[in-house]
Amino acid sequence: MSNRVVMVGGSLLSFVDGFSPQEQQDIMDSLALAQYSADKNVKPNSPLTDWFDLFCDSLLDVGWEVDEEVLSLGPKKEGVFFSLEEAVLAGLTHVEQASLHAALKHSIEALKLDEASQEMFESRNRKHLMSHYQFVPCEPRNEFGSYMFVSGMRVTTHFELDNIFFNNKKIKTDAALDVQTASGGFYLKTEDYDPYRETVLQKLSEIGDDFFRNLKH
Repeated sequence: MSNRVVMVGGSLLSFVDGFSPQEQQDIMDSLALAQYSADKNVKPNSPLTDWFDLFCDSLLDVGWEVDEEVLSLGPKKEGVFFSLEEAVLAGLTHVEQASLHAALKHSIEALKLDEASQEMFESRNRKHLMSHYQFVPCEPRNEFGSYMFVSGMRVTTHFELDNIFFNNKKIKTDAALDVQTASGGFYLKTEDYDPYRETVLQKLSEIGDDFFRNLKH
């Protein structure tokens, strides 16, 4: 079960038990920098694939490695869903680890219980008629290091809902959400990240402390 859920910019990051404080911080910092770099360098109306490719490149630049098995599963997808929770869970269909499923579901439940974080999560991710959300469960993989699965999605139609993810109003069946999705798996060993840690921290000086928020749960 996840023991910590953190909002990192517009990403909801959840940790399975077993990480050291330093490992958690390294994951948070590198995820923040990758997201910040992609947000800064990709136009808001660009395809999700453009944003996600730059996000992935930023992770690789600081020592992360791609999970080739997840990468080989196919191209990014588009779909129609009746809730964002449905879209998030659909992105996990090819992930076998029950621990990652549990961590992601736990992070969603934690967000549901934290109204202030809900509002922040929605406001950070929504820009006019487009929203971009990321859900990132992480677990330790022993000799392989830290592992995170990144499930990203872009919603292109809102149908006048104030809060797409947690609005209590039922989304009508003829008003489904148009969602682009992209996902990837990544490994990180501490020794591979060590040479980049100071550089990452220097670049993160542009980001305010409120970029990170622990969820109450």
